Amino acid sequence: MGASDSVASIDDLLQRAVRAINDGDRTTATALAAQVLAVDRGNPEAEDLLTAPPRFGEIRRLTILVADLVDSTALSTRLEPETYRALVGRYRDEVQRVVDRYEGHVCSIKGDGLLAVFGHPKAHENDVRRAVASGLDITRVVAQLSIQSEHKFGVAINVRVGIHRGLVYLDTDQDDVYGFAANLSARLCAMASPGTVSVSDAVAPLVADAFDLHAGLPVVVKGVEGLIGHHQVLGERQDAPPPRTPPLIGRDRERTRLQQSWQQARDGVLTTPGVAFRGEAGIGKTRLVAEAAQLAQSSRAPVIALFGSPLHSDTGLHPVRRLIERRCGITRLTGGAERLRLLQAELRARGLDSDSAVPLLGPVIGVGPEHGYQAAAVEGRSLYDAIGATVRQYMLAGFGDQAGLVVAEDVHWFDPSTVELLDSILTGADGRLLVVLTGREDGWLKKDWPVTVFELSPLTDQESDALIDALEPSVTAAQRAAVRARCDGVPFYIEHVLNELDVVEPDAGVPEALYEPLFARLHHSHAEVVPVVEAAAVIGRAGDLALLRAVVDPHVDGVDDIVAELERVRVFERRGTDGWRFRHELLREVAAELAPPSVSRNLHARAARALVAAAATAEPDWRLIAGHFEHADHHDGAVDAYRKASISARRRGAAHEAVACLTNALDELTCCPSGATRDRTEIAIRMERGFLAGATQGSMSGEGPADFRRCLALASNGDYEDELLTTLIGLIGYYVPRAELRRAHDLLDSLSGRITRSWIQPAIAAVLGSVVWLEGDFSAAREHLLRALAESSAADPNVLDTAWWVNVDPISLAHTYMALTDTVCGDIDSAHTELTDSFRRCDGLAFPRNAYNRANTYYMEIWMRLENSQIDKAAALVAELRELSERSGLDLWQWVGRTQHATVEALAALTAEADTATLTTRAEKLARWVDSSRRMHLKMFLTFHDAIIGRLLIAAGLPERARERLEIALGHAVETGMHFYDGELLRVRAQTLADPQERRNALTAALQFSQRQGATLFELRCSLDLFDLYGDRSALSDIASRFPGDARWPEFARTQELLS
Repeated sequence: MGASDSVASIDDLLQRAVRAINDGDRTTATALAAQVLAVDRGNPEAEDLLTAPPRFGEIRRLTILVADLVDSTALSTRLEPETYRALVGRYRDEVQRVVDRYEGHVCSIKGDGLLAVFGHPKAHENDVRRAVASGLDITRVVAQLSIQSEHKFGVAINVRVGIHRGLVYLDTDQDDVYGFAANLSARLCAMASPGTVSVSDAVAPLVADAFDLHAGLPVVVKGVEGLIGHHQVLGERQDAPPPRTPPLIGRDRERTRLQQSWQQARDGVLTTPGVAFRGEAGIGKTRLVAEAAQLAQSSRAPVIALFGSPLHSDTGLHPVRRLIERRCGITRLTGGAERLRLLQAELRARGLDSDSAVPLLGPVIGVGPEHGYQAAAVEGRSLYDAIGATVRQYMLAGFGDQAGLVVAEDVHWFDPSTVELLDSILTGADGRLLVVLTGREDGWLKKDWPVTVFELSPLTDQESDALIDALEPSVTAAQRAAVRARCDGVPFYIEHVLNELDVVEPDAGVPEALYEPLFARLHHSHAEVVPVVEAAAVIGRAGDLALLRAVVDPHVDGVDDIVAELERVRVFERRGTDGWRFRHELLREVAAELAPPSVSRNLHARAARALVAAAATAEPDWRLIAGHFEHADHHDGAVDAYRKASISARRRGAAHEAVACLTNALDELTCCPSGATRDRTEIAIRMERGFLAGATQGSMSGEGPADFRRCLALASNGDYEDELLTTLIGLIGYYVPRAELRRAHDLLDSLSGRITRSWIQPAIAAVLGSVVWLEGDFSAAREHLLRALAESSAADPNVLDTAWWVNVDPISLAHTYMALTDTVCGDIDSAHTELTDSFRRCDGLAFPRNAYNRANTYYMEIWMRLENSQIDKAAALVAELRELSERSGLDLWQWVGRTQHATVEALAALTAEADTATLTTRAEKLARWVDSSRRMHLKMFLTFHDAIIGRLLIAAGLPERARERLEIALGHAVETGMHFYDGELLRVRAQTLADPQERRNALTAALQFSQRQGATLFELRCSLDLFDLYGDRSALSDIASRFPGDARWPEFARTQELLS
């Protein structure tokens, strides 16, 4: 006996047992239940039969619906008891009314939860379908009640519905049901997202032909063995035939070009892969796309289509996301894990390696690593490029060595990332690929694209008449003339005006040629079409029925029927089984104008809430949601959504987009009620924006300085202790790069007394160590840095990511400054170890902090290599720094990389003993970079570069210019308190002095300064200079005995040679 026979046998035994116990024959019922348990151990329905009480009820197979108010406990704390009772009472009445309408029965009301059964007391042949339809209506009426409640009481409500069919004990005396089926219905209710209906595996196959369902991942339910399957009801099914395609008239030239290009693509010799159609809305661009698609389909060739959206022009790769979702069968309500599974299956079907492609395509469709894959091991620009390459590979995977068609519709609404993708497809075409592009007017078509452009003009009067006759042969001559006069040769206008000849005023003029047919058809066919198209226009060019139902005014019934009517009259076109799309963007614009401002705001608010409600299962487009909240004047919601959009952008390595989202959030925040909540939110947003801007542009540019000042004022005026601490910490990242060391030192001292969290201690110690190092006290710096590293375990990167608004990671910082300390002391091995540890720390950081600190570590290692005269290795590191900064989009480090490149070039020329002209040119070039950095307030470390400029000018025979540069640097050191390189500046400056005694005094001063610092490397260099001038062996011998390095230092190797 097969599995299906076994199930049928068990079902038959249970049915017989039910009849027996209802007839009072418990002996037979018990025997039959035992037979079931013998083959299906633990069967809950059989166990319920054995434990059923002997009287006061019946055992029934019923469909059970449980409806529960969401977060009712929290709601009760926000309302007065009387108000709460009235609201819950109204909710109960509405649910009761719906259940009664479908002839079900509410048999249990417990608090705000209601349990209804279908099949008792009146049974129908379609009780399961009645229950599901009832559940959908309950979500709709509660949404309507929520709007009223929000308006009247200031609170919103929502409902969850769970439905299961199974065996229950029906207590007719108490009017209640008991058993596993009732409990499972309650569990299904708890699984449902707010505002949705969830059904069991038992119900799903019985209603799948009437309702669209989305299967969720089986879950573990307390008290139930195994996994429980569940399905979300998306709405009633509405299947309809596809709309007809109008004839193509007046486009012979364009059609001929398409035919020729397609034939060349089939032959593999197409040299100009693109054909672009440009023109106003409604001029017939989409109809030409359909012609191209028909050519490809008739050859059984693959066709790929990308569609631009006016609401997603700033959302990266949105057309690609929709393409992948269409192919995978992913909807707005598809959960993250299911999205991942569908994506993996799609990639395998296309012959791509799922393991390598998913980490790059997952973020495109809103599936994060938390759903079951390893994130890509790149970030920033590298991640961006890798995603683009993988998207292109995916799009073209199905073409193989045959001809193929790529359609790009409404390119004027493409986001920059998709434009780059389109560019790569066009420029990389191999002779077998035809790309058809459409867009409005100028501005979107790149001049260097290999495309043939057709500017589409309106039809002539003769062509318009031909189109009219083809669409409606029965029109009279007068009607034809009226349509031709009103539509001005725009095919889309003609098509719609013809549909309304009986109701349109013949003398109406443009632009009413679209408005009037729309109004006439809508009002003529159904009284409630207008609210539906208003809601659809707010959603966008396309959407799904579930979202449309959620956005339409709750008073409107029969949304699916209205959509079918809109499809019939060619306002909508079907997209899959549950999607709709305006046949033209211009229609959406007309519909959008129908709604008065107050109605439009309400529609946007409902759209935003519906999209947010789905966020629990699938990552939404937060920027789109923010736009809806913004148009609804729901400023708090817009602020929150923009902040989430910023997080999403950071995950894609798009730091500039993340900053833009935070700027939008601040704009919206100004409209929120003033007070402590707004102040704290503003501080949090500004700190995050300052952090991101500092990572990309440097904390001295953009909005960073103003953000810090504003945060400090807000935190101080409001006496917000936590926010004040956060702001003060953020100011560290402002003061230190500007070399405002005194302010930084004072700030760090004040923070030391505010330490309330363990992670702050190593962070403050690390930054204080770096500041003290820059001040030139290397010994004290070492103590602070060692203390920071000793407590490094407290500096968890995950904690720092949300609390430490400074781009430098404190532990990486401590390692790099320890490396510098070891370098100036001559311990090259220890310096290497510290730099290796810093790189390892960077591996555990999130973007952009990982890229920023890796760049910082490169900078320090370059410096160390230059001090050690390893010019070639330094040059290689500069190349890596520049590649990293470019890949990560860090503008600040791109600038630093170019400065380091000029520094390496300068030292290379000095080492090669280049001619005077070359040395002077290198010095002047480096001086320009350094001076520009000073003007940008990027003052940290500049005295190191000044010393190199001085050395080049001396070697070029220009001591006076060298001394001028070095004195500027020493003045800079006094101004900032940055004395870490004073020993070298004084030593090199001494070389510019002609008088022997002055030079000796200057060198002695440099030597003494280096000795006080404990900088044995600088001390060794001073001693060598003194030896060269005066032959002082004692000082050279003394430093040689204390120098911790070896012959890998050229200075030490020379010292050993002189003393031997």
